[in-house]
Amino acid sequence: MRPIVKLFLLFSIVLFAEERVFSDPYWNKLLHFKNGESQIDDKGFFLSKNGKISPKEELEATLKALENSNPSDINGTQCRYPARTRWLRDNLPNRDIKECAYLLEHLKIFDFKTLYLVYTSSFMNAPASMVGHTFLRFDKDENTPLLSYALNYSAQIDDKSNIFSYAYKGLFGGFKGRYNILPYYDMVKLYSDMEQRDMWEYKLDLTPYEIERVVLHMFEMKNFYSDYFFANENCSYNLLWFIELAKDELKLVDKFNHITAPMDTIKELERQHLIKESIFRASKTTKTKDIYSRIKKKQIAKNFLESSDISNIKMLSISQQIDILSLYFLKNNNKNLTKLLLYRSQLGIKKSEQPIPTSKTDPIKSNRSTKASLSYHHQEPELGLRLAYHDIHDVDYDFNEGSYISFFDIKATPYQLNALKLIDINTISRPHPLYSLYSWGLSFGWERENNNLITNLKLKGGKSFDFFSALLFIKPTLSIRYTKEAQLSLGYEIGFLKSFRYLKIGLLVSEYQKEGFLTYQFWDDMALHLSLIEKEGESVGGVGVFFYF
Repeated sequence: MRPIVKLFLLFSIVLFAEERVFSDPYWNKLLHFKNGESQIDDKGFFLSKNGKISPKEELEATLKALENSNPSDINGTQCRYPARTRWLRDNLPNRDIKECAYLLEHLKIFDFKTLYLVYTSSFMNAPASMVGHTFLRFDKDENTPLLSYALNYSAQIDDKSNIFSYAYKGLFGGFKGRYNILPYYDMVKLYSDMEQRDMWEYKLDLTPYEIERVVLHMFEMKNFYSDYFFANENCSYNLLWFIELAKDELKLVDKFNHITAPMDTIKELERQHLIKESIFRASKTTKTKDIYSRIKKKQIAKNFLESSDISNIKMLSISQQIDILSLYFLKNNNKNLTKLLLYRSQLGIKKSEQPIPTSKTDPIKSNRSTKASLSYHHQEPELGLRLAYHDIHDVDYDFNEGSYISFFDIKATPYQLNALKLIDINTISRPHPLYSLYSWGLSFGWERENNNLITNLKLKGGKSFDFFSALLFIKPTLSIRYTKEAQLSLGYEIGFLKSFRYLKIGLLVSEYQKEGFLTYQFWDDMALHLSLIEKEGESVGGVGVFFYF
């Protein structure tokens, strides 16, 4: 065969290989490509000026940069983009692509054996965390999880944002979302101890090789940002790109196009058989409540929390003393610890009788966040759609009891729109002797009254009470209603909620209507809903079905 023919064939093989590579789904995943463009918004991430919209031009620019870059340069292409470099080296062997000279040294430091997705329960005092939060945890040794590393994606919030600009930027991508690599104990301290949020750790079914792929992408993404959207391109959504890169065939991001709730991402991982086990990590609040519930002499315990007078507990059993001291250490942080720690050491190594707190339910077993409903009132059908997340009529789980937030909740008959709530938040905190908790809420939308759609902004605040293990709440309300002119009015909301594992009973009373309801979860993603509503002097019964998806 003539040399010119050999050269032509070799050139054709290389050209065909490059054509195959730029259209490969994995190359597109490395660039976070979806719907024709990359979801990475930092221009510095791309080596081609058209890299955000052209994976082919980004490939050509990457290959050229690799040819002209020194692998021993810590700021060179190989070291800045180790995931790209590794994959191109494996898929274009004729190119003789060299990896970063320092890569193996770095991988020895980050030699992780297991990967966890960690979910933290909702935190109703922070809008971005009302539906929970997820991040990744990388372990070298599962026996020492607090020494592990975490990959967190979050919005950079500037101090100048007021509540209105905060909401606007959060909804429309006005914040930059960045990745941070942090010690796991810092994340536990922030979420479990300071914000008092329970955590669930989901071990992913990935090999060390697959975890290394995730680590390589972590190296190259830590300096770049993407626009942050509370509803969709949020913490949970962007971490899915990393998990996807572990396996060639894995597809996760394509499952989420409009709303990305953290719990739904966990459920998708479960659906694709990626979760091996679940571990519950109780917050300081959960631990405190658990210990307090088992202490027999509760008044003595409460007095000790105030006085820290050891003489007040010496007459109790050693086990009860240990529990009360544990309660004090959880509640009072650094106050008077030296003397109490010395006394605790004198009690010996006898363990408390209290078991480690457990969770009754797992977020992975909860409903999906989007809900459609079909109901009948006076033989007239009504259709409903709620984009997210969990409302007061849904069956509760112990990790989200009393935390209700819904976006874009619409109800309509075939003939008219009955209601459209853009946002509806209700926090109903179960009271506890050791905590002063308040209930609050807000809602904004349109509701039909006297055959007219009324614009209504409602602010709520009040208290809740424990009534035979049910929640009883009273909330004074301030309403700004608008038809032809704005009207300011004071009102109230009174409610009673009783939850069981698959059943919820409620009674809701306001100055405009009274509602009694029962919701029965008879299938994983289906529930039966019965209601009786009295409004404008008329009582209407209804039966409906909720579909979660």
